[in-house]
Amino acid sequence: MKTLTLPVSSVTNLFCKKVKQTFSVTLAFLLLVSATASASPISNLYIFGDSLSDPGALSYISPTNCPPAPYFDCRFSNGPVWVELLADDLGLSATSAFAGGTNYAIGGQRSDQVLDGQIPLFMNNTGGMADADGLYVIWAGGNDFLQNNPLGTYSPMNAVNNIIDSILNLSALGAVDFLIPNLPLADPWALAFNSALASGLNGLGNGLNITQLDMFSTFLDITLNPSDYALSNVSQPCISGGVVCTNPDDYLLWDAVHPTAVGHEIIAATALAALNVSEPAVLAIFAIGLAGLVRVRRKTLA
Repeated sequence: MKTLTLPVSSVTNLFCKKVKQTFSVTLAFLLLVSATASASPISNLYIFGDSLSDPGALSYISPTNCPPAPYFDCRFSNGPVWVELLADDLGLSATSAFAGGTNYAIGGQRSDQVLDGQIPLFMNNTGGMADADGLYVIWAGGNDFLQNNPLGTYSPMNAVNNIIDSILNLSALGAVDFLIPNLPLADPWALAFNSALASGLNGLGNGLNITQLDMFSTFLDITLNPSDYALSNVSQPCISGGVVCTNPDDYLLWDAVHPTAVGHEIIAATALAALNVSEPAVLAIFAIGLAGLVRVRRKTLA
């Protein structure tokens, strides 16, 4: 099993702080090429999780529960979510499964709902077969944390077990490659979750390629060094009490629990840097979306 936790410094390099945009594009491309080897190309993204990865599922299954404007197109942010940006960079799609795509994430769902609802729906849609060349993304646990109570109904260990069982169920169908982020929270619940998740993933058998995406370290670095990411506010939400901040691109958080579009771009860039994609895929990114790496900062720095 391959387990990779991306150093934060590698992500920071992608943002090419304080340099001209053209040089940023070139350097990001060279960094990406240097990280690639003989990895197989990714055929599709198959995504499971909650609002952090939801590309608007509620607009198809429960439109009245979509977050209202200024939230973007039934997403829990002011723009596309990270898996949509990652898919775009890879020349793939992250369209909701409820619109015929391969993204099964639904805002508000816990890890048990991923295991007992999203995974079975995937199995039904695919006839019980998993694409061996696909990348399977599972980001869950946030709503277990938010919905937990003094009785400990949704414990960190239960959430981790649900994610591990989801991986095992998918691998039994033929899935091989997984991308598993942890939680970017410093709460004791989340810290216990992250520790147990790392241990659980490391304990899985050979034959699985698992990339552990360390969102905790990434968000900690953003918080400690916001200027490295051209952000000015990393502690307050952009939208509060229905009032929207003047410059959302300067904020890490859109609301109390969800990143801004720029925050999602940072997550997408982190994930892209962590993945070993094949050279043809890298060339495709250069041809159709290298500027997408620069969208991480929508400003041209003087």
